Amino acid sequence: PPERAHRLTFGKTSGMLYRTGKNMMLRKAASERDLYRMCTKTFTWRLLTGPELTEVYLNEMRRDFPAGELKPLSMILNSEAAGTAHTWGVYEDDALVLCARAARRARQLEADGVCCRVSQLDYFAVVPAYRAHGIGAQLLAQLPAQEGDAEAILIEAEMPEKAEDAAMAVRRLGFYARCGAWDTHYTEHLFDAWFRILVLDCPGCASLAPEAVVEALADCYRRTISP
Repeated sequence: PPERAHRLTFGKTSGMLYRTGKNMMLRKAASERDLYRMCTKTFTWRLLTGPELTEVYLNEMRRDFPAGELKPLSMILNSEAAGTAHTWGVYEDDALVLCARAARRARQLEADGVCCRVSQLDYFAVVPAYRAHGIGAQLLAQLPAQEGDAEAILIEAEMPEKAEDAAMAVRRLGFYARCGAWDTHYTEHLFDAWFRILVLDCPGCASLAPEAVVEALADCYRRTISP
């Protein structure tokens, strides 16, 4: 009878909805367990050697950054050898989790009568297997402690309106904003790419004036690029 058929159909649909809801709850629980597992992991920071940096550049950085944004490997290695730059590798046991091409330190300079020392965050990338679990934000928050006496971390984030991948540029800006970085409203054109200049204040340090940030960033490049 039509009523019986209706009941069978309704029962089948209801069962499908129940199973779908159960699967969604199971996926959510698994995701929460994965997030807890990731956030409670112990990570080790250490400076990369020349050969390690070369391997990371070839296998990780070339995949994660546009060609116009990525500096030549020879330039990166030369600045490391000269002691004007360093690259952190963050590991879980022997597995690479993150590469932070940190930060050439500017010499102390006078800006509005105040001496400041900064670190420039050149590249920052979590390897694919560790993404989407909050690891990047967790490790970025640890970077100021690794950089010692730096008062601020300077960040160059590609401008979406000039980027080849505008959506990725928007996500990067959003990530840094969520991590507490603020926009100086200055832009930079370098290596065929356009960047916004952002600042991540270090704990216990007062915010630098935007003009002081730009001068410190220019000093970083004078020391690492100029002959």
